[in-house]
Amino acid sequence: MTYMFVSDIHGNIECFQTVISIFKEKEFDKLIFLGDTAASNVEDNEIMANALNQLQSKVEVIRGNCDNALFETRLDFEIFDTDNLYVGENVITITHGNGFDAYHLPPYCGNVFIQGHTHVPMLVRENGMILANPGSIARPRGTNLRCYLALNETQIWLNTLNHQLIKSLDIKPIEEE
Repeated sequence: MTYMFVSDIHGNIECFQTVISIFKEKEFDKLIFLGDTAASNVEDNEIMANALNQLQSKVEVIRGNCDNALFETRLDFEIFDTDNLYVGENVITITHGNGFDAYHLPPYCGNVFIQGHTHVPMLVRENGMILANPGSIARPRGTNLRCYLALNETQIWLNTLNHQLIKSLDIKPIEEE
């Protein structure tokens, strides 16, 4: 399976639609929103919730600090604060980043930790783990790059929305570290 990770769209419909287009075009198996997906207005929340509900078997949404109950109640599926994905022999821990982050990992953390929240793209290997953040599609910080992460059983990569590869790393299962 191949996963696509995005974060911090903050209700930007144009960015949201771009993400959905890339997800379909690249034929990813699963799309993960790492929080701060919701809009501040009802109409845009409706548009996003309807699109996500249509893709619900292929989508997971992590709750961000700017997401709201109105958006969450429009979804036909549950959202989480933190989750672990099992991809081959790898455990991928995902969260928004306002509770746990790369410097304050959850009690059980996989060999790959992916968060959002900072709006700054990151892909590094530290202490035998991969730490990653796709940055923000709508409001990038420290760069003008609007990025997403992609991951499969053996590799993780950071790409721009224009399909420019920024960085990739091989993933080693926990047993191999």
